Amino acid sequence: MSAFGNWLLSILQEVLQFIAEIPVAIADWLYQALLDLISTSFIVGIIQSAAQLFSAIDPSVWYFLNIMQVPFGISVVTSAYLLRFLVRRIPFIG
Repeated sequence: MSAFGNWLLSILQEVLQFIAEIPVAIADWLYQALLDLISTSFIVGIIQSAAQLFSAIDPSVWYFLNIMQVPFGISVVTSAYLLRFLVRRIPFIG
C-alpha cells in the first residue's frame, strides 16, 4: 500500500473511532448531569427534613408503629408505586 493509502486509512480509522466514542461521551455527560441535578435539587433537603421529623416521634409511638408493621407497609407501597410507574413506561404494556 502506498503512503497515501496508509495516510487515508489512518484518517478513516480516527474518524470511525471518534464516531464510536460519541455515544459513550453522551451517556457520561447525561449521567454527570443527572448526578449534579440530584445533588443540587430539593430532594436532598426533603430527605434531611424527613430525618428530622422522624427523630421527633416519641418512642411509644414508634412502638405501636412497629407492632402494626407501618415501616414495612410504607416500603411495600413505595415499591409498588415505583413498579407501576416503570411498567407503565413499557410501550407495549402501558
